[in-house]
Amino acid sequence: MVEPIKIDIFKWAQPFFDKSNRYCVAYGGRGSGKSTTIAHVLLLRAYQETTVVVCAREFQSAIKYSVHLILKQEIERLGLSHAFTVTNDEIRCNHNGSIFFFKGVKNNIDSIKSIPSIDIMWIEEADILSRDSWTVITPTIRKLNSQIFISFNPRNKEDCVYQEFIGNAQFYPDAYIVKVNWRDNPFFNETLEKERKRAQQTLDPALYNHVWEGGTLEHSDAQVFYNKWIVEDVVEPEGTYPYYGLDFGYSVDQTAAVRCFVKDDNLYITHEFYKTNVEIDDIGRKCEEAIPGFKKYKVIADSARPETISFMKRQGYIVEGAMKGKGSVEDGIAFIRSFNKVIIDPRCTNTIKEFTMYSYKTDPNGDVTTKIVDAYNHICDALRYSLERLMKRNYADYKTLGQW
Repeated sequence: MVEPIKIDIFKWAQPFFDKSNRYCVAYGGRGSGKSTTIAHVLLLRAYQETTVVVCAREFQSAIKYSVHLILKQEIERLGLSHAFTVTNDEIRCNHNGSIFFFKGVKNNIDSIKSIPSIDIMWIEEADILSRDSWTVITPTIRKLNSQIFISFNPRNKEDCVYQEFIGNAQFYPDAYIVKVNWRDNPFFNETLEKERKRAQQTLDPALYNHVWEGGTLEHSDAQVFYNKWIVEDVVEPEGTYPYYGLDFGYSVDQTAAVRCFVKDDNLYITHEFYKTNVEIDDIGRKCEEAIPGFKKYKVIADSARPETISFMKRQGYIVEGAMKGKGSVEDGIAFIRSFNKVIIDPRCTNTIKEFTMYSYKTDPNGDVTTKIVDAYNHICDALRYSLERLMKRNYADYKTLGQW
């Protein structure tokens, strides 16, 4: 007989066990514990009865970009390693055959359709889910009493899931919809509280409300790239020249890399790499895995780490330190803003977040200053580096003569 297990589930998440709730939607700001709590629900459901779970997101180029790691960590932390077998691409319950799959929706809908008898689909980071993907998902998860779990931090009121479940909640009588924030998390720790208070003091109120209180992002003059960018599938024409930038992480900061190109006075961002605690030995390889052509083309990198640049060169990467210097941040921002539009491919989720959050400081009266908050800027810094060659030259000549 299988021994029962006990996992404490927050009160707000208990309706996720009710199969009459076709949709279970949790949304809110940072530090709420949404993802971890839903992972607990799914692990308990999978332990108690045979359950087929698909963990999905709009884009998933690799398993490391899924909730696989969250589930793995919680299995270990809860002492359930004896009950679950974790492989590189699946998680199975040892005694009843429950299984977790991990899929990107955008390019894998056929493989999702081929999975028989799906009981639960969990859509994480659902704020970037496209309307096309949503219209395919709902009829695909069709087993009797099957459920769709959704978790997200609201971004724009126009986003698909926000429109469906917040804007049009009256059309979903079979949905349990709950907003959870940092106040609802009894394990909200001192480190996060310091970050929250710092944000409360330095961010524009609209940005603070978005990050920590789960509000949609209202357009604000404090946003560095306000009204300059859109999210759209990027179709790259032949003959374009890609530019690459790399920002090295320090301590807990993210190592970030970006690939972009310029066409018809628009800047297109096609791929990104974004990860904390990357060893120097692994930077080039991991960027190469995430970004096409990373080893083939010149990469402009953060010049504050010459020893890392030298190491990468010995590995065969064409890396050059950025010029930087006084005023380089402001000049880079002005150059990016000089484009007609910045078009970001939806696969670049961290780029989207940074363009949303990168902001100017506000004074005690709430007025926007010219000082930039030193946060949400790793991708943005890499982007500035990548464009340095264009900035140092006459961009008007670039548009006439082509790429260098």
